[in-house]
Parts: sequence; C-alpha cells; structure tokens
Amino acid sequence: MDRLFDVNLLAYDGWTDGEEWSDSNPVQDINEVYHRIYNDSEGENPNYRIERGDNFYIGAHPSEVRDWVPRTAPWNFDIDEATEGAWFSFYFGLQVGESEIDTSLDNHSPWIINAPAEFILLSADYHRFYSVKLKDSQNFLTLTKDNRGTEIHGAILSNAGLIDTRGYRMFDWVLRSLTFIKTLLKALDIPIGSSNVSMQGFDITGSGDIGIAVRAGHSEIEIVGGKIINENNLFAENPTPFIGVHLEQGSKAVVRYVETQGFSDEGFRFECPVDVKGLTSSYDCKGIHFSETSTARDCMVSWTRRIQGDGFAYEFKKDGELNNCGCNLDETSGLGVVVGYEGSTITINGGDYKALAPLPFVYARGNCTFILNNVTVNGNLYNETVVLSEGESWRGVKATVTDDVLPVYANKTLSLPYMHIPQMDNAVSVQGTENAFSSQIDLPSGARIVPTGDGSLRYMPLDNWLHLDPGEEAIDYFRYSTENFIYMHRFKILPSPEVGAKVVQPEGFTGSGWTKSGGNYYANSTSNPLSASYTFEEGEVYQISLKLVDIESGSVTPKIGSAVGQYSHNLEGTEVWLIRAPANATQVQITASGYKGNVQNIYVRKLLRTETPAVPELSVTVNGNDVNLMFDVLPVTRLKDLYTADIYLSGVLEQNERDGHRSNNPTAHYLAENVTVRNRRNGINLRGAESLEVYKMDFIGGYEGEQETWQTAVTGDLYGPFVKEQQLHFCDVDLLLDSNFGNYNSRFGNSDCFVVNGAYSGEEAFKYSVNIYGCDLKNSSDAVTDLKKRSEVNHSRYEGACKMLRTHSKGSATVANTEFVRTSGVREVFSPSHSSPYIEIWNCAVDGVRCVSTDQLQNQPKEFGTYSTYSPVRIRPKLVHVLKTYPTMKDLCRAAMTDMEFEVSNNGGSSWSPLSVPNVGLPGVVGCFKRALSFTSGTYQIRCRCLNGALIGAWSNTISITV
Repeated sequence: MDRLFDVNLLAYDGWTDGEEWSDSNPVQDINEVYHRIYNDSEGENPNYRIERGDNFYIGAHPSEVRDWVPRTAPWNFDIDEATEGAWFSFYFGLQVGESEIDTSLDNHSPWIINAPAEFILLSADYHRFYSVKLKDSQNFLTLTKDNRGTEIHGAILSNAGLIDTRGYRMFDWVLRSLTFIKTLLKALDIPIGSSNVSMQGFDITGSGDIGIAVRAGHSEIEIVGGKIINENNLFAENPTPFIGVHLEQGSKAVVRYVETQGFSDEGFRFECPVDVKGLTSSYDCKGIHFSETSTARDCMVSWTRRIQGDGFAYEFKKDGELNNCGCNLDETSGLGVVVGYEGSTITINGGDYKALAPLPFVYARGNCTFILNNVTVNGNLYNETVVLSEGESWRGVKATVTDDVLPVYANKTLSLPYMHIPQMDNAVSVQGTENAFSSQIDLPSGARIVPTGDGSLRYMPLDNWLHLDPGEEAIDYFRYSTENFIYMHRFKILPSPEVGAKVVQPEGFTGSGWTKSGGNYYANSTSNPLSASYTFEEGEVYQISLKLVDIESGSVTPKIGSAVGQYSHNLEGTEVWLIRAPANATQVQITASGYKGNVQNIYVRKLLRTETPAVPELSVTVNGNDVNLMFDVLPVTRLKDLYTADIYLSGVLEQNERDGHRSNNPTAHYLAENVTVRNRRNGINLRGAESLEVYKMDFIGGYEGEQETWQTAVTGDLYGPFVKEQQLHFCDVDLLLDSNFGNYNSRFGNSDCFVVNGAYSGEEAFKYSVNIYGCDLKNSSDAVTDLKKRSEVNHSRYEGACKMLRTHSKGSATVANTEFVRTSGVREVFSPSHSSPYIEIWNCAVDGVRCVSTDQLQNQPKEFGTYSTYSPVRIRPKLVHVLKTYPTMKDLCRAAMTDMEFEVSNNGGSSWSPLSVPNVGLPGVVGCFKRALSFTSGTYQIRCRCLNGALIGAWSNTISITV
C-alpha cells in the first residue's frame, strides 16, 4: 500500500490510508502511522497495518514548497517486517498527480531543517530512502543496532550528516547518488566489521575531516564514482592530518573513479588489499598509500601540498603494481613520486610521470626494489630495475650519499659546524619540506632535524635511541635536494656515554594483572607491580626510564629494593628516574597505582661515575629563625684554569655613571672575580674577547638615565667581534625591572640579565659558546638570558621577565637542574625565537613543577596575573625537548656530583644527623646553590658533601650558627 504524507498539513481528522494527496496524512504523524496496529492485535506481537513492500511518500504541492522541521522526532523505524525484495520505502519529493510523487533529481523535496540529533532511529532492516534533502541538522539516520539491507538514493545534505552509526555494523547497504554540501564531519564512517556496502555516485564538498572512512574488519566494500573536495583542511587551526578516503585493515576492496582534493594527509589511504582504477588526487598533502599488496590502474596524482613534509604520489608498504598511472608534481619537496618500504617490490608498467627536478622518482623507506617497464619520467623512457637501500633515492641515477664523520650521541643534540654538509646551503628541499631552512623535520626514525641555511643542521635524537647499549650503534639519514641534484646524508648514532648497558632486558619483567607481549606490558586498572631480578651494587646510581602509551588512568613509579623513585608518572610518553641502590637490593619494580594502559621501553642502567666528588664551600646568613645557606660547588673546570687573564677585575665596578666596566679588547682574556655593581646600566660590557669568566658577581640595578631601555649585568658582545668562550657562574643579578609585556619600546623594554650575542650567519655563528652555572637571575624586562650562541645552563635560578630563557639566531640551550619562577608579566619560560634555536631540558622545574614533557609544558598555565592562561612553552614546541637520559655537559658547566647530603649537629659536632634540604637529592640539585631553612632557637653546626654515583666526597667546611 502507498501512504502519502503532506509536509504542509498540520492537522487531520483521524488517520487515513492516505492513498491520494487529497486524503494524505500530516508528515508529523509518520511515526504514528508507521506503528499503527489493528485494534484486536494488542499484545506482545501486534499486527501492524503496514506490510512488506509498503511505500511512504513524503511530499509537498509544487506551489507550497517550503522548508519544514520534524517536530515529532524521533521517528523510530523498528518494524522488522521488511525483507530483501520487499523493502519499506520512503520517497521525498513534490506531488505529481493524485497518488504519485516525482523522485527525480531535478525536483527534489523541500528541505528538512533543524532536525534534532535523533531524527530517524533505525533498527529494522531493509528500509529504503529516496531523494531526501536535509540541512543544518546533525544526522538523517541514527542506527540503534546492526543493520542490513538499507538503501539511500539521491540524498542531498547541506551542513548535515547522513548516518550516525554509533558503531553498529552495516550489512548489504546501498548508497547511491549522494550530494554533501557545506560538510564539516566525515561524510561516511562505516563501522568495524561491516560487509557488502556499496557507495556509488557521490559529490562531497566542505571543510575539515569530511572524507570517507571504512573501519577494520570490513569485507566486500565498493566505492565508485565520486569526488571529495576539501575547501579548507583546517590544518592551520588544528594540525591534525585528514584523509580523503581511508580504508582500514580488512578484506579486498574495490575503489574506482574517485577524486579527492585539498586534504592535509593522504588523498587515499588503503590499509587493506585493493583493486583501484581511475583515482585522482589533487592538492592533497600526499597521494595514494597502499599498506597491503595492491594493484592500481589509470590513477593520477597532481600537485601534492607537502604540509607534513613527507609527501609522495604513491606509497607501497608491500608489493604493488602501478599500471598506466602518472603524476604532475610541480614542487621539489616530498620523499618521492613512488615510495617503497622494507622488502617491497613495486612494478611500474607504463605511465607518464612529470615531476619538477630534483624530486626523486623512487625513494626507499626500507630496502626495496622498483621494476620500471616503459615508464616515462619527464620525457625520458626507462626500462630498468632499481634496487635501493633504506633512505636512498633515484631519479635516473642514485642520489649521492655522504656519511657524517661526527657521531651523534643518543643523549644530546648534535649541532653540526658551519658548511659541514656538502651543498646543503643550496638546498631547495630538505626531507620533503617546502621551506628547507625554516622547519623542524621529524625523520622516519622519530628523531628530528633542524636545518639551517649555513650548510649545517641540528640533529635532535629525542627519545628514539635510548635503547642503544655500549658497543651498539644505529644509522639515521635524511635527504636534501638542490635545484639539480639529490643527496642523502647519514649519521652514526652511538649510545649515551653517561650510562652503562641495560642490566635488565626490557622484556624481562613479570607481574600479576599485567598482559605481556615482548617488552610491552598492559594493565587494566591494576596496583600490582612489574618485577625483575638483578643484583644491584650498593650505593650506585641507576637510571630507569620507561614509556607510558595509551594511558587511561593511574600512575607508575620505579623502585630498586626499598629505594623508591622520586615521583610518580602519569603522563603519556617517556619519563626517567635516578635511584641509588640500597644494600642487598636484588629486585627492580615498576610499582603501579590503579594503572590502566601500556608500559614500554623499560631501561635500567647504571650511571657511570668515576670522578672524585667536588667539595663544597659552605656559608650562611641568619635572620631570626631564618637561615640562608650558600653552598658553592665549583664546576669541574674554570676558564682561569685554561687561560691566563690579560684583564682582571674585582671589587666594586663603577667605571662611570652608566657602566661598571666597559672595554674593547677582542684579543684579551678577561677574568672578573667577586665583583659588585650597583645602580649601573651595565655591569660588564665588552666588545669581544678571547674568553670571559665572571665568578661571583653581585649586581643590583635601579639605573635611570641615558639609554635606560638597555640594561644588562653582562654583555660580552654586540654585533661583533664576539666573545669566543664565556663562563658566567655564581652571579647574583637583580635588574629590579618589571616585564616589558612584549613592548620593546617601553621605558626599560629591552633589558636582560645576560645578553649573549652571536652572529646571525657565517662561520662565527657556529663557533662560540657560553656556560651559565650556579646563577641567581631576577627581574629583567625582556629575557632573563638572551642566548644567540650555543649555551649550557646548569644549577641556576630564573625569576621574572617577559621571556625567561630565550634562544634565537643560531643559538641553542641545554639547560639542566634549573629552577624557573614565573611572575605576573612572564609570557614564556622557554622561548625559541627563530626556526632553529632549540632548547633541551634536564631535571628542571617551573613554579615547583617538574618539567616532564613538551605537551605538559604547553598545558601548565600560571593562573595568576597577566598572561595567566599562558604556559611555559607557547611558540615552536618542536624546538623544545625534555631529555630522558642523563645529558653530557661541558666541564665548564658541570660539577663532579650527582646529588648532595647535608648534616646538622647541636652538640658541638660530637654527633651528626641528616638535615633536610629541599631539591638537593636525586635526580640532582635543582636551582642555584642557595636554600632558605627555618631553625628553632639554639646553636648548630652544619656541613655538607657531594656524592657522585657511589663515590662519596669530602665534607665541606663546618659552619656554626646561633639562632
């Protein structure tokens, strides 16, 4: 029976069969009519008035076409009477005659608008829908169970979704002639385990993640004849890569004559075997990816967009064929036209490929083979077999390969010298980036490179080589291209020299409540530990690192015997601890507290320490019950040990009203010891030097006068000549200034405690360095330290300013054991101001919170004062990395110690007891060498000593105090 519903009819006198438009029902009563039963059929199995094959016509008179709202939703289509061949069918359109409806695409139905989130709830099988028009609504259909045999034909959706599957499977579905306009969400997302779904004839336009996805476990999927045009991939606002057509793992699928355009990841990503023909990808970041053995015919990739820096036209993880395919790529970046993986063999038969030189034609992400049969590349015909090793590329000939003579150690960034890499200064692309020298590039290994235009780069190992043990090594590589040639550069990666071999293998742990797969351990809300046996050496310090993956709840903490790690870990990613082994420790544990998620990469190693520990020099001031301890721990080497000073400064510096000391002798070695500066624009202001050591400067600002905008405690260089080596240690600096709030034109707007200038280009930009150690630096207007050289900062304290630790130009910073205290005007703590000046962090804290990861540092607002919503890292987060293994520091910027002990006596030194001093234990002494303690009344003796692994240093001098 045909039942007719008028979208403009608001009321009726009882329901009708509705077989004529003059006798139709209101559309708002469609759910009620659908569920009508005969009066005598009440009970568990009602006898519905609708029968298999019934049709529902929802229409409007051609003179009364207007938008309408489904006010009686949801319509609950749950009657399982229909079968294959006898569907319940719903037609939307305009009235024609007395009992028919025009369902052609030329005369669609009126728009349904503002439908609720649950418009049609579909649980019954074999329902068909024709020519619906829906706009400004969430979804047309919402599934409430697995569904079979549904068909949708000729739908038009404007700013509206088609199906909310809620994860229910789709079987034997047909989707034909669909049009999506102003789409903001995935046009179609076929759930896990669906089967026999056919989508043919579609046109999708919109912005963002608007593609088609078929989830894992599918079978008999067919997608034919359509296009998806992404008018704004939203990558600038939300750097999540979006895919045009994505088929996850499943049975072989058929995809034919589909066009994608404008996606920020692949146009097509096939993780199942596919037979594809006539695919076109234009202006996508990448072209077509095949995870399983597949064949492609008559495909075309044009103008990839390179947003991710690893673009390609065709990529094969396994074997594959390209038959009569082609490309038209007018950029030199990307990995290559065709990319292969380890063990793959890709056969390319025919085809015409045009790609701007020097983009490689084939590129190897692993050892692979390319067979070219009558392939035309830029007008040249090739018939040959190309065998490539990982990282190699080919464009008529193999790319030139250079092995770097400088090894990379797994625990620290390597900064290469000026003009170190052949022809790299002429590069037009580095590892597939469009902007060769303004990008931070993630390599396939997971490491990162930061190229510069000076034939150099910074190689950041990040956490990717922590597994290497002494004697092991790895190879990493990247590709770069000049206008005419392709080059491959390889690095040898060596293990950290600070730690020994793993004493327990990562797969050697067991634990109740944990599921183990190799070195991966999964727990579903357990508080049981993972354990492994090893006989630890008493007193030695061991480094334990691990990685949390897909964490949902809880935390973990390592433990050696009775010694527990200093903090728990509950963030995604890697964390590291230093733990001193107690006596008779024969077990290491990863203790858990309600942990749900995976634990991976458990590395337990001994910290290698052989140096005799440093001996501190202890001093104190007492004010009432407040005791201020100062404990100087000298670095391993001072500059004065290396050079004889030509110019020596000490005492009060007051050369004139503006300067403590100003000098211009770039060939001299300077040494300033125990200097005091008050109310001067500059403490020490040089115009270059061979070396500058400042030991114990006491600087207090307050200067007002000529050139008051620029105030510094130490400036070694302006625009050159430059100070070649600087050591600034045990300096107390307080400029007494407020933040400039980003305004350099304010009264004191460009003042920094330390200004370390360097060249912006040329060899001098790479040669010189600064070491900042044991300093207490406060209240600049711009940056606390402005670093344009290779810099190391250790055991220091920063407070205030707008940008606290700023690196720019060719500068960089390794900052360890340092405390950062934000005040109202602090905008950033770690502030790389250009594209290459990286910052790496070890055992630091911001406002008392340990720095764990870059993600954490981007989500730690200070919650007071100006910039209260700002976090320690705001700009260029890829240039900031929290180290996960002990870093190697220069002798000029490190002490021979891992941690310290303090003791107190109140009986003249006849007996001693531990004195609790914050932040001096493992994993290391954080902040400058000052601590404020509170004592009760009495007379006390205090002493301290350094430990260096298991080595115990001599006691410091003993000081006596009366409180």
